[in-house]
Amino acid sequence: MAPFWARRVTVALAALIGLATFIPAQKLPNALGTDKLLHVIAYAALVLPMHFAKPHQFWKYAVCGIMFGSFIELAQPFVNRSGEVGDVLADACGIALRCAVGVRLCTWMNRFFVNR
Repeated sequence: MAPFWARRVTVALAALIGLATFIPAQKLPNALGTDKLLHVIAYAALVLPMHFAKPHQFWKYAVCGIMFGSFIELAQPFVNRSGEVGDVLADACGIALRCAVGVRLCTWMNRFFVNR
């Protein structure tokens, strides 16, 4: 089972992403960067805590993150937002980037800190 802190942080990030994506389009602030870049950053951050808690199970968190992003895109038309396949692809890119970097980082950290 994953450490308690990792689950709490992941749930909090998922709640923030969910709230931010269900804000009506008229009330959205002008954000820095493009919409797709924000998706990449948000979903990379979403899988970060669980990836560090259980790096050998990163694929499970990747699948859950992509399913979460897909659900959000399917639900957005019900709150006067448009769901886009491009957003799901950006979510998947953020998760893949986080997993790729995370695997290397965890390997390096284990080698550097544990094997000393």
